[in-house]
Amino acid sequence: MKRVQMIIGVVILSFFSATVLATPSKTYTPDSNAPRSSVPSAYKWKLAPLAGSDGAWEGMYRQAKKQISALPHHKGKLSTASGLSACLTDYFSLRSILDRVSMYANLKHDQDVEVERYQKMNQRSVTLMKSFQQNASFMRQELLAMDASTLSTLLADTSLKPYRAYVQNMTRRAGRMKGPEAEEVLGIVGDNLFSETDLNEIPSDIELVFKATMRDLQLPMVTDEKGKRIQLTLSNYGKYRASKDRRVRRETVEGFFGALRKYQNILAATLGGEVKRDVTLAKVRDYDRAIDAYLDRENVDPKVVDTMIRAINANLKPLHRYVALRKRLLGVKDLHLYDLYTPLVPSVSTTIRYDDAVGDILTSLKPMGKAYLGKLSEGIQPGSGWADVYPNKGKESGAFSASFWGTHPYVKTNYQNDIDDAFTTTHEFGHAMHSALNMKTQSAVNFGYSSFLAEIASTFNEAMLTDYLLKKYENDDAMSLYLLGNQLESIRTTIYRQALFAEFEKKIHEYAEAGTPLTAELFNTTYRDLVRRYYGSGFTIGSDDEIEWAYIPHFYWKYYVFTYATGLASGIALSEKVRTEGKPALDRYLAMLQSPVTANPVEVLRKAGIDPLKPDAIRAAARLMSETITKIERIVARQKKKRLQTAQYSK
Repeated sequence: MKRVQMIIGVVILSFFSATVLATPSKTYTPDSNAPRSSVPSAYKWKLAPLAGSDGAWEGMYRQAKKQISALPHHKGKLSTASGLSACLTDYFSLRSILDRVSMYANLKHDQDVEVERYQKMNQRSVTLMKSFQQNASFMRQELLAMDASTLSTLLADTSLKPYRAYVQNMTRRAGRMKGPEAEEVLGIVGDNLFSETDLNEIPSDIELVFKATMRDLQLPMVTDEKGKRIQLTLSNYGKYRASKDRRVRRETVEGFFGALRKYQNILAATLGGEVKRDVTLAKVRDYDRAIDAYLDRENVDPKVVDTMIRAINANLKPLHRYVALRKRLLGVKDLHLYDLYTPLVPSVSTTIRYDDAVGDILTSLKPMGKAYLGKLSEGIQPGSGWADVYPNKGKESGAFSASFWGTHPYVKTNYQNDIDDAFTTTHEFGHAMHSALNMKTQSAVNFGYSSFLAEIASTFNEAMLTDYLLKKYENDDAMSLYLLGNQLESIRTTIYRQALFAEFEKKIHEYAEAGTPLTAELFNTTYRDLVRRYYGSGFTIGSDDEIEWAYIPHFYWKYYVFTYATGLASGIALSEKVRTEGKPALDRYLAMLQSPVTANPVEVLRKAGIDPLKPDAIRAAARLMSETITKIERIVARQKKKRLQTAQYSK
């Protein structure tokens, strides 16, 4: 498994224009067009723990390449404890070097994608990792070929104790394996149900066709707020979709969806091909359903998805209240999809420099205790070398946390002195702390966590920061509205919208399993019906809105979207438990972060206090959404009353 955990942060949408909240002192002013050399070193990551220089990286690369070619020498020798122990020792030693090679090249490339040297280094590291996977594939084949009794006797040897859980987890689904010839064919067609590679890391050929189609999409020109004609692109679609000018956002969404409509048959064939491929590979492995196969890879009970979908559908009233609130605040008779991303409340000052955000984040997480805060402070403070904070010319957009066993995590943001960036920062450092605490407890063999748990620590941190800032600004109506609006949109987009996606994904796989032809018409009807049910009768569906499914890349990620909904719901619920119950809840939460990657993720979450096979966390999130709407309504009513009083006084 590639031990570079590239965890892409949840995008925090900016709903308000930025002015000034905290006056910056003598500090760097972010500039995405500035050369990297102009960014103060205290706000850049330090890669010496990975490789001291590009030259040192070359040395590690050559060493890794040599060890990869030597790994197959263990082939046919795994039937004895000494042979298996020697093989696994070499395997994990090699993986440690590969992690450093891969991480260094990836981070160097990410900090400036225009540097050709780092483009090549990154490509070489990817090729090297694929070579490693190919040369290590014999391990799984030999271990899975052993009968249970032989394997059990083998693992009882004390020399294999460090690797016992790893091997047991690897061989957990031995009954799903086919013969050598069949496995070779499955490998050729791209089946990675049993791969060491992360399931969604390497795209299938079908996904590559989807991406190519999206790149070739002929999008129309739109007219911006100032009357200027702008070419609509995939990168600026989000910006103009969120315009305060309703004409602009309507033209943007209708233009984009109209373009998708022209390609609907191609996009339906592409997605349908991916779905049928999922179903076919699951059947080859003797699974009844595709969802069973792909969730079993991480040992997740598919009932978790069913529970989440049922709970969401039983708690749609807050989303219907949201539609009514947005109608009222925007002053529109009919609420359309193109009205969902524009600011819900008036603009507010949101600028906050990084150093001040760090102070707020650390204060918000005081309930986590001194040990947690100490480690977090070590990484989040300027100069730590953990974080690459500010944008620069050529730096890849977005944010992530990346980690592997043996060195501290790395965090990338593109901090622009906006309070949204503060939420992105605490989100990514939630991931980083998950990795750091897990690393402190687990060996290199058992380090890590499943994608099912990946978004909990990050959203936990966001919930803690929101709670703290709401108290800090409780007498500031404008800031309170901003924070409440941010919380409201997070629940809508990350829980309700992702749940809708998850239900759509589940349905179209069920169509394929039943032998129903997968067509654009079927996808459109299914998606439209879900939108109508989720958003309620108060929401107006446009003529092309049903095509929204066609550009969602997550549908090619094999039952991943549901983890966003369960992750945020669990993060909200766990943060509330820690704030109200104190140490017992904190201890359970920290134990979750420190659990080995080989542990059953559903059981890990259950021990932390959230049972994903029960609807409690979703209900709590729905309740929070409803409470948030009520608070917004009260503030808006209070502001309206003040305006009326002021108007009467002025008369």
